[in-house]
Amino acid sequence: MGNALRLFVFCLALAAVGSTAALSQLWVRQRAQTRQQSSTTDPNTPPSQPDFRAYHADQQKALGLVVAVSFVSLFMVALASGSRSASLQAADAAARSRGDMKQVERLARTAVASEEALRHEREERQRADENLHIQQLLLNQALGEKIRLGRDLHDGVIQSLYATGLTLESSRQKRVSDPAASDTLFERGLQLLNESIREIRAYINSLSQSQPTVKHGFSSALATLVENIKGDRQAEFVVRIDEGAEARLDLTQMPDVLQIIREAVSNALRHGQATKVTIRLHEDGERLALLVQDDGVGFDPATVSTEGHGLANFRARAVSLQAEFRLDSHPGNGTRLLLTFPALISAA
Repeated sequence: MGNALRLFVFCLALAAVGSTAALSQLWVRQRAQTRQQSSTTDPNTPPSQPDFRAYHADQQKALGLVVAVSFVSLFMVALASGSRSASLQAADAAARSRGDMKQVERLARTAVASEEALRHEREERQRADENLHIQQLLLNQALGEKIRLGRDLHDGVIQSLYATGLTLESSRQKRVSDPAASDTLFERGLQLLNESIREIRAYINSLSQSQPTVKHGFSSALATLVENIKGDRQAEFVVRIDEGAEARLDLTQMPDVLQIIREAVSNALRHGQATKVTIRLHEDGERLALLVQDDGVGFDPATVSTEGHGLANFRARAVSLQAEFRLDSHPGNGTRLLLTFPALISAA
């Protein structure tokens, strides 16, 4: 009977020690989570150095509690061993106490080590995920910059160089019949070439769209653009820019709008052989509407096997402007481009 009682008390003591150890570790984790939530709004942010010190202090408190419960449990086991002599009971209790203390200490140290290992693994995984995310962002940024730079070069510099080439070719053709007009065209070609050089230098220096084309206002920039592309062609240009629409056109939107107009006009003159080009910017409620229309030969979009750079750049710039893009063209009926996009500046 005495042995059974001692066994029961011993099992009860072990259960008490185990429960205390488990509850202590749960208490430590809850306090750590509470500190982390109070120190930052991001639950994935690694804890600061003060949080680690508080965490280790809680671990020491938990270990002390487990040790105290162990002593109480050992005392209860010792009391249950009344059938032995006092000296045997004391020796037995001391031996069991030392053994149980070592076991409890190993248990506590194992729990602390496991918790630290889990925390370290979680932090390493978070750092690895953050590094991978940063690398992906940098890669996407570099790719996007490369695509944007190619689009700007195609819509800007290449079109300017094409207009320069046509002007110089016209100068060569008039060299014999009209030397004065030829010299004028030649000087104009040199001017366009110098402007193209400045534009290329701006791309190289800043890797961004050159801003001097818009610093004097949208209407002025558009007039210069039309003059450069037109050259000595006899095409008629009808340009209507509503004052209200121009006032609501944000500076950040102007480069994309101008490049769309440049590409559309260049296509109308080069491929469409247009004799009249209409450009209009007006307000459409809370949005702005851009229209570029020509009377050229047109084309059938359904028969175009690939969009090429031009149409692809149209759509990419439309996405940048958060615009609705529509292109209508039919053989013999010219081409009509309509772009509606939000006005970033509110009406006065």
